[in-house]
Amino acid sequence: GKSICLTANNDIDLWAFEFEQPDPEITTPFPTLITIPTTAGTGAETESTAMITHVAKGMKFCIWHPQLKPSLALLDPELTAGLPANLTAWTGADAMTHAIEAFLVPGFHPLCDGLALEGLALINRWLPVAVAEPGNMTARGGMLVGSCLAGIAFMKGLGLVHAISHMVGAEYNTQHGLTNAIVLPVVLRYNLPGEEAKVIRMAQAMGLEDTSNEAFIAAVEAMLDAIAIPTSLADIGVPAECSQRIAEKAIQDSAAGTNPRQATVAEIRELTETAIARAR
Repeated sequence: GKSICLTANNDIDLWAFEFEQPDPEITTPFPTLITIPTTAGTGAETESTAMITHVAKGMKFCIWHPQLKPSLALLDPELTAGLPANLTAWTGADAMTHAIEAFLVPGFHPLCDGLALEGLALINRWLPVAVAEPGNMTARGGMLVGSCLAGIAFMKGLGLVHAISHMVGAEYNTQHGLTNAIVLPVVLRYNLPGEEAKVIRMAQAMGLEDTSNEAFIAAVEAMLDAIAIPTSLADIGVPAECSQRIAEKAIQDSAAGTNPRQATVAEIRELTETAIARAR
């Protein structure tokens, strides 16, 4: 929908709207954009960006324009009631990753940080229920709101989970939330040393008594186990030989630039190799 809006009233090539490029000059207003999410989810209903796969390059790119913003976002939990358990789990894990990565992005942004923590609390409470009880509208509604809050929070940026996942998905057509979920614990083990103050707040949002880095990662992994996320990228068809290529692409992703720890290509390759072999 966003791609259509970007190009409907002009002759500008879609790739000219790539996030890292100068914003194209717009002389005709974009069409009105109304967003209605049917998963919980990407959190994309309140922001301007969209992820598009460039098939020839085997990479995902973020496209946007600052003048294109949703005029209305409608969150209706009944529209997610028919979502299968696996997609409920995968898209919910995507939302959880948004909340965690957004909160860990460096910089002072109390609005986004508050939304990330509340989103994480809602997702932690309602994701297992939504997977187990697909007709539970309270759980579905909680997930929609949690996903939306986490989606707003990542205006701060994201991190290496998304940078790696974008490129794995572009090459191997893996489901985005599922890929994020598998990679998440690997990147947390890399990112969290030195982030103890933030980990305490995330652990508190999840209701954990033990707020150590280790306990937080264990709680995330327990959630992934509970919703039946595979334990490696190899389980979803990603081969070991791709790690260097994925790393070279991932470091170019805008999400890599806002990761709390700036990684080298070699470090991203090691993270990718670990996620392929055994992520948790």
